[in-house]
Amino acid sequence: MTRRHKLLLLLAFEVLVLGFTQARISDPPQRGISIETTVTPNHVVT
Repeated sequence: MTRRHKLLLLLAFEVLVLGFTQARISDPPQRGISIETTVTPNHVVT
């Protein structure tokens, strides 16, 4: 394998590891369903 290929593989591995660590550090958004309602009767939320 050439030096260029080794550097590209190393870079790809670093990006992969960095992505996983950032995904674990940041808090994932709360999952669920949000339902919008209005106070005005017969009003459609679009």
